[in-house]
Amino acid sequence: MGLSQFSSHLIEYCGDGCQAGYGVCGNVSRDDTCGPDAGVRCGGTFCCGQSGTCGDTPEFCDPDQGCQEGYGYCGLPDDNTDGSPKVIYTCHNLNTIALTFDDGPRSWTNDLLDTLDENNIKASFFINGHNEDKYCIYDYAEILQRAYSSGHLIAHHTWSHPYLTGVSSDELNYQLDFLNQAFKKILGVTPRYFRFPYGDGVDDDSIKSTILANGMDKIVMWDVDSQDSIDGVTEKQSEEFFDQDTNDGNSHIVLNHDRIQTTVNKLAPYEISQLTNNGFIFDTVAGCTGDSDSNNWYNIDTGSFGTRDDTWTCSDDDMHDADNTSPRDPQD
Repeated sequence: MGLSQFSSHLIEYCGDGCQAGYGVCGNVSRDDTCGPDAGVRCGGTFCCGQSGTCGDTPEFCDPDQGCQEGYGYCGLPDDNTDGSPKVIYTCHNLNTIALTFDDGPRSWTNDLLDTLDENNIKASFFINGHNEDKYCIYDYAEILQRAYSSGHLIAHHTWSHPYLTGVSSDELNYQLDFLNQAFKKILGVTPRYFRFPYGDGVDDDSIKSTILANGMDKIVMWDVDSQDSIDGVTEKQSEEFFDQDTNDGNSHIVLNHDRIQTTVNKLAPYEISQLTNNGFIFDTVAGCTGDSDSNNWYNIDTGSFGTRDDTWTCSDDDMHDADNTSPRDPQD
């Protein structure tokens, strides 16, 4: 199907007569023009390029080349042609939102799983092993197993959450492997999806090669940040940031943190309510980018859940002083 045919098909459903409560409505381009001057967006996963026309190649879709956010999809879904991990910036499927939660699990993650179950939503969890003194992944193994069994995406977020451009190659491998060992014990698998702490390192080819060597071939960023983890940002402000960035009718990956209890108890339910009322579909990061078969999400070790023994422990030493790392100066 050609671009013009595809756009015409969308006009039939997304233009005049579109039911806003049951889908994302908007002025879809009829002639492949787009942007603020034309007052229309591109249909589907086509991108509105800097020139004000729709297309699906890097010259249209690359944010660094002027892709116009809000008037179509922006991002490079197939930017791993050089053999490095695929970097995912947003959902590719129409009308789809991927809710993501970082830095957990915590005891209240169970409440979040309840909320997701009640709304028949699959989310994505980017897991740390020991990112705060009193929180150890092994203490929440049953919650992690529940999330995995429920069909949520379980992904890797390093052992103790350092800035990866600020650590040595040995420390990088430690951060990746030590958490993978925990995944093997708890779930019997290791993830293929990874997210950089702080987003730091996504442009570093050496770090990405090491991530790939540790079994992860998909790196996940985000294009909506609730800013729930920033000191001083209130719950109300997070709601406003979220609304501001999701009211364009496009598909998105939303960054939240389930280590924060108010995110679980208040912000996540708010986001779900808003998105549901606006007719969005929920999916995992994998599903919303075309990887819907959960067999592809993990590397199989034993394939079976483990039972806690005396090796399932954390210590102050295993954090490796992650709080004191800082990103490398780009000039270095």
